[in-house]
Amino acid sequence: MFWNLVRYEFKNVNKWYLALYAAVLALSALIGIQAQTYNNLPVKESKPLLLIFLATVFGGLMITLGISTIFLIIKRFKGSVYDRQGYLTLTLPVSEHHIITTKLIGAFIWSLISTAVLLLCIYIILLSTNSDEVQLSILLSFIGEHFTGFGLTVLSFLLSTISGILCIYLAISIGQLFNEYRTALAVVAYIGIQIVVGFIGVFFNTSANFYVNSLAEFNDNFYMGASTGILEELIFIAIFYLGTYYILRNKVNLQ
Repeated sequence: MFWNLVRYEFKNVNKWYLALYAAVLALSALIGIQAQTYNNLPVKESKPLLLIFLATVFGGLMITLGISTIFLIIKRFKGSVYDRQGYLTLTLPVSEHHIITTKLIGAFIWSLISTAVLLLCIYIILLSTNSDEVQLSILLSFIGEHFTGFGLTVLSFLLSTISGILCIYLAISIGQLFNEYRTALAVVAYIGIQIVVGFIGVFFNTSANFYVNSLAEFNDNFYMGASTGILEELIFIAIFYLGTYYILRNKVNLQ
């Protein structure tokens, strides 16, 4: 049943998301080609109007991509758990842990796909505009030389993505506790959570900086900061997950 729920998460995603990814990739290639053509033209003959237009459209699509991904995360959780579909979801022979986990897996994978598309677009543009200097081998060499730092950065990003998704889930869960203005109260809850997270982040960073300064000869600043960030995200993940689980199990208020 658990894996059936996971497959259902991807089966019910609109195909226009894939079309949006394809459009962004195609535009990045066009921007790269146009920029390369622009660089090869004499200054007097160059007219970057098309390049500016493509870059504007590309930027708009990237914003749309980010907003649509967030909208997808919200819709798939709120719609199938706390709206009318929740009556069916909550009667399935699965635990609350499975419900939260399946939604998290789907949202996490779509977030990674969006990030991968963004990075691929940037690489395509750089490769098209400066093919002599931007090579995959150089990137792989850099990763190999800084493998530990790169690994910590990737891990921190992945945990931050999970934490962000669970924060949205917790805010939605808090909003549904009320009978009216659920969406508005969920937004207020999200803002409140982010304010608290910001204060906690300042505390973690202050503590980490003190520790690094006192042991400067033994620790690298970057590694200590990355490790502290990872610990911080793990704590947030636990808090957001348990908060969502508690509300889903004990305080469901379907309408």
